[in-house]
Amino acid sequence: MKVIKFDTTDTAGFDALQQKIHNHLTSKHGVDGFKYSATKWADSADAPANTDEGKMALVIDESEPRNTLILAALSDAEKATIVDVSDDWVTIADIAE
Repeated sequence: MKVIKFDTTDTAGFDALQQKIHNHLTSKHGVDGFKYSATKWADSADAPANTDEGKMALVIDESEPRNTLILAALSDAEKATIVDVSDDWVTIADIAE
């Protein structure tokens, strides 16, 4: 699984990046005017996390049909922070638990 890791205390950074992705997706239109995003892309309160590392993750799902558009929303520096983690990296499904 590919993720961008954030310190669990960096909710502002996480939420800003998810908003950037959301804004990019909603600016794009698919077939018959289909909008590419839901109400929000992700939220730090619902982010999967690894308590051992003190990190939460913005998941970059390569099987997601919008993956190309998601990557287009990211700067080269942001893309460089994408890392592979094992599927069992997540120790809690979301940090609100």
